[in-house]
Amino acid sequence: MKRIHLLITILIIIYIGVLALIKRLEASAVYNERAFFVEERIVLKDLPRDINNLRIWMPYPVSDRWQKVSDFTLESPFDYSVIVDKTYGNRIIYLKQDQNIPDENTAEIMISFKVKRKEYGLPFDLSRPEKNLSRFLKPNRLVPVNGRIKALALEITQGKKTDLEKTMAIYDYIIDKLTYSKDDPKVCGIGDSLLTLQYLKGICTDYHSLFISLARSLGIPAKFEIGFPIPADKEEGRINGYHCWAKFYLKDKGWIPVDISEADKHPEKRSYFFGHIDEHRIHFTSGRDINLEYAKSLQPLNFFIYPYAELNGRQFNDIDAEVRFKNL
Repeated sequence: MKRIHLLITILIIIYIGVLALIKRLEASAVYNERAFFVEERIVLKDLPRDINNLRIWMPYPVSDRWQKVSDFTLESPFDYSVIVDKTYGNRIIYLKQDQNIPDENTAEIMISFKVKRKEYGLPFDLSRPEKNLSRFLKPNRLVPVNGRIKALALEITQGKKTDLEKTMAIYDYIIDKLTYSKDDPKVCGIGDSLLTLQYLKGICTDYHSLFISLARSLGIPAKFEIGFPIPADKEEGRINGYHCWAKFYLKDKGWIPVDISEADKHPEKRSYFFGHIDEHRIHFTSGRDINLEYAKSLQPLNFFIYPYAELNGRQFNDIDAEVRFKNL
């Protein structure tokens, strides 16, 4: 009995020591930071006069250890609330209109906020262990984990002993095999792991879907994150397109980020983007196959970065979205 008490005491002391070490490392670590103002303008066009059920879902920017959002405002002719995605914890702006829109057949929604973004890197956060890792091991609709994917993962990682070594081997494989390309919308940007393997090209969505498939097939939790890139060489301007990245989980290190498409585009940063992501981005949502509460569509969203709308129970696509930023 005394030995058990002694063992428990030793484990508690070790745990307290680890937490203290993490805090010291965090205090001494130097991260690059960037602050900017973001404005997103959404225009719904050609709305019919007989609206009796309009629903709109928009992602709400993340606030966490690496990204602080403040002074959030929303201007809209519609009632709105903030709901939470039950699977991934994404916050979602939910807008609704149950009566006809007066005067015009267009409607505008404007959101704005300030962001203080910090470079993500060592030391990773071990003070709050992930409780539900099983969801990051399961397949998604376009992100399989068995069959050809698992066979390839075993081939890529042959001789590698640790999960860190295995994920690095997968990272290197994807950079060496894939070509960054936007030339085929039927392949590039879909985030279909098997399609990416077939054509060996794509953009960030495709690179990271394949990484997640391969990692999960080996029992390594991995997740998808998406937002917008902020040009590093500009003070202000329009943001053209989204950007995504991935993270994998190790027990002794926490969530480790990879940005494989950026590493491929910038070979000089190949080592950096395994274990780091820079401050030139905004994180909005996590996960694939997003189920939107109250939506009539039975098909989950492949990923969620742009507004989704339903009019009278059917998907409404006549939406323009523009995102702009300005350094603070």
